[in-house]
Amino acid sequence: MSMQAQQGRIWEDRIKDMASKARQQVDEGAVTPYYKANRDEVIELLNRAISSEWIALMQYWHHYFMSTDIHSPEIKEAFKKFADQELEHIDEIGSRIQLLGGVPADKPEEITRLWPSPVDYGTNLRSMMHEDLIDERVTVEFYSEIIRYCGNDDPTTRFIFEHILAEEEEHANTWADILFQSDASTNERISSVHEDAMSHVGGGKQARAA
Repeated sequence: MSMQAQQGRIWEDRIKDMASKARQQVDEGAVTPYYKANRDEVIELLNRAISSEWIALMQYWHHYFMSTDIHSPEIKEAFKKFADQELEHIDEIGSRIQLLGGVPADKPEEITRLWPSPVDYGTNLRSMMHEDLIDERVTVEFYSEIIRYCGNDDPTTRFIFEHILAEEEEHANTWADILFQSDASTNERISSVHEDAMSHVGGGKQARAA
């Protein structure tokens, strides 16, 4: 028997085995016996993730409503845009939790238990952006861990979080670009706060003079 024929036979046997197993536990829907990840652990991780999204959504909406500085219209719109994206993330993550047989976290006491990272809304426009930057950095780190954990054992969840992670990185980079200077030759951050950003948040020379 040729190598190609042997490979064809192997796949025939595997597909027959898949068809046989598909008849078992049909109530599981898309979750088949070939799902390799620890489903309970993945659901818990996703519920921690959706809890972080609920908190981010509330924080961004709070910042949107409270960003009343005369220099803040573009930043105000960024708050709203990112809030809308966090709501989309909630939909994606919640749908995945349900598909895996879990129940998405949505109760306040459950959300704060699953996402114990400190929450600080800030007191002015600059501190709002600073707190959002910190929160996004925590989220980026956590979602990177989820992606590594899922690996090839749960490629669908990994794909979902790769997409979400890219948007969370964009959020973090937006706030860092506003709050800090970059060296034009190296693109490295400079620790001092950019004068333009300070004028946006009411902390620049013109704002103090006013």
